[in-house]
Amino acid sequence: MTTVRDLGDRRFAVLGWRTAPLDGGYPAVLASGPPITSVGGHCAGLGGEAAGEEQLRAAVRERAARGVDFVKVMASGGFATAGTQVMLCQFTQDELRAVVDEAHSAGLPVTAHAHGRPAVQMAMAVGVDGIEHCSFLTDRGIVQSAEDLARLAAGGIAVCPTLGFAGVPSPTSNARAVLERQGVTIEQVIEMRQRRVGEMHAAGVRLVSGTDGGVARTKPHGMLPLSVAALVAGGVSTAAALATATSLAAQVCGLGDRKGWLRVGYDADLLVVEGDPVAGIAALGRPLAVFARGRRAADLRSAR
Repeated sequence: MTTVRDLGDRRFAVLGWRTAPLDGGYPAVLASGPPITSVGGHCAGLGGEAAGEEQLRAAVRERAARGVDFVKVMASGGFATAGTQVMLCQFTQDELRAVVDEAHSAGLPVTAHAHGRPAVQMAMAVGVDGIEHCSFLTDRGIVQSAEDLARLAAGGIAVCPTLGFAGVPSPTSNARAVLERQGVTIEQVIEMRQRRVGEMHAAGVRLVSGTDGGVARTKPHGMLPLSVAALVAGGVSTAAALATATSLAAQVCGLGDRKGWLRVGYDADLLVVEGDPVAGIAALGRPLAVFARGRRAADLRSAR
């Protein structure tokens, strides 16, 4: 696809250039603006702090007025923000429901960042449209019950597990605290998350691939092939994993009627790779060319 979804900028910086012309070879960008977070909460430095239902509703109305495509809310703390609690909720259920209700009234889908199991369960309870990470973290490790997965699947919630790393990540202080408390290594957690996401897919959960690109050295932009490959490593078939970055991703972005498929009347956005990615997902890492709306946007042979 030649469209990307940005779920968190600094003070609405992305909105000004999100519709760069496809014919010029640049991706169209669907944007959320700064994520809504608690005061001093995860990614508060991006400018999305709000406290209480009225401020939360006002934050959603501001985003709607600015023309965002999605609303992003930080339902739990995060690994990248010191002082936040990864496994705890940042808002009450009524507050999170206020965000969802206000956004849906404006015709905007809501995606929640949620690592801790309580935050994931709260996000499901208030009817979010998507969950980023969806880690189901507890003090006992990753705990996702059959009931949890059935609820995700039944609700049609789009889960973007943000798998894949370009190298072994260096744990943040928040991550180190979790690893030490649970007595596991970062490599063990990565492998466990891949398997758990494979279980989500087997349970019928709607998965899409995303990268969390730009948040760390091991999360550079352009690493989507690694995210798709991580799904395969977790037990998802190559064809199903590819759909998470094409047809399913297009649906979740609201573009399923024009992108994500090779069909008559669609935009003819193509990634040409060396080899058959269905036979071996590593072929995604051997790009040859990109076409946007049927026109060559980039020839990648010389860059390899």
